[in-house]
Amino acid sequence: MRVTFMKRRAATLAAAGLAAGALFAVAVPGTAEAQSGSRICGNYWKGYYDNGQKEVTWSRVIEVPKSDGIACDVAINRTDRVGNPPQETVNLGVKWGDRQRLQNVTCEWFSQDVLDSKHGDDVCNSMLRADNVFQVKNRTISQFYVKP
Repeated sequence: MRVTFMKRRAATLAAAGLAAGALFAVAVPGTAEAQSGSRICGNYWKGYYDNGQKEVTWSRVIEVPKSDGIACDVAINRTDRVGNPPQETVNLGVKWGDRQRLQNVTCEWFSQDVLDSKHGDDVCNSMLRADNVFQVKNRTISQFYVKP
């Protein structure tokens, strides 16, 4: 009889601990962004106007779970060409350089190092993550253009 009481008490304490942990996670805001489990996969290109003086950046990416290497490979392959860059780059004769792969990079690194965003600007906040390979194949590609 005493063993049954101890098992019941342990189960009750465990359930209370789980409930408290869940309540804490909901009630207390965390420091991690929603994209902490996400990575950016795709490609980007540096381009130069005819005079070679002004540099522009064009990227085509998809946000995927950081643990899904297959989805990332599919995103890289799906975004492997310049595609439809902004019309102004076509009209002004931008020459695109070699493709640069983005494989499992953080949203922060992508925003700040590739897109030259200021600290705290996170383009991933406006993206919709593809949670599996099937979603990667059907997800609208996020495209970003950085003017000189």
